[in-house]
Amino acid sequence: MFFLTVCVACISVFAHETDSLFVPPKPDKPLRYCSSVKKWIEFATADSNMVEITRLKGVRMDLRYATFENVTGHDLYCGVQRAFVHKDAAAKLRKAIKIMQRDMPGSMLVIFDASRPLYAQEALRRTVRGTPYSAYVSSPGKGGMHNFGLALDLGITDADGNLLDMGTDFDSFERCAGEVGEAEALKSGRLTQEQVDNRNKLRKIMRGAGWVPLGSEWWHFNAFPSKYVRENYPKFPL
Repeated sequence: MFFLTVCVACISVFAHETDSLFVPPKPDKPLRYCSSVKKWIEFATADSNMVEITRLKGVRMDLRYATFENVTGHDLYCGVQRAFVHKDAAAKLRKAIKIMQRDMPGSMLVIFDASRPLYAQEALRRTVRGTPYSAYVSSPGKGGMHNFGLALDLGITDADGNLLDMGTDFDSFERCAGEVGEAEALKSGRLTQEQVDNRNKLRKIMRGAGWVPLGSEWWHFNAFPSKYVRENYPKFPL
């Protein structure tokens, strides 16, 4: 079974009509966006509102767009495993880490994506343009919550460092990838109770720190409701 490795609230999938599997064609010539990510890091490190979370105790990096193994087939971050968020999101992330360390000692939060530059958003949009999923892709013009620095895609490990089984990979397009499809998937046997329980462990930690989960994606959390973000924060310029 194929699972996507692209954030869809960035590809904002709020509802999945079916559990069909979407496999976009891989590019003939995969690219590495090295000059683009260099400019992005220069921006992120110079902006006083941005905080690097790469070496934050309690998290580890698994940025999927820093590899070729994602839905675009391109290495959007040129292999760079560095993650940034807005300082207001960083405060909530630190709170989530404290809750995790209290409730799940030895566990780690695994970051799949954090702040996302607009060039990467456009690359994702191109990948699904002309497909049944094109309407769900946030345009760079409007931006998704990652383009404001106020969203995280993440999983969680057990005390031995193993990612908890959530039933789908990061950025699956299946309906059961989100809370909205879990009851149905449990009934059909597509998900197990243990997999749903694992999702709820992550949700409990993130909600406890003030994060807002996306109902269609177990991995995606916003620091604030999207309406509030759009009214009070600027979108990235690049």
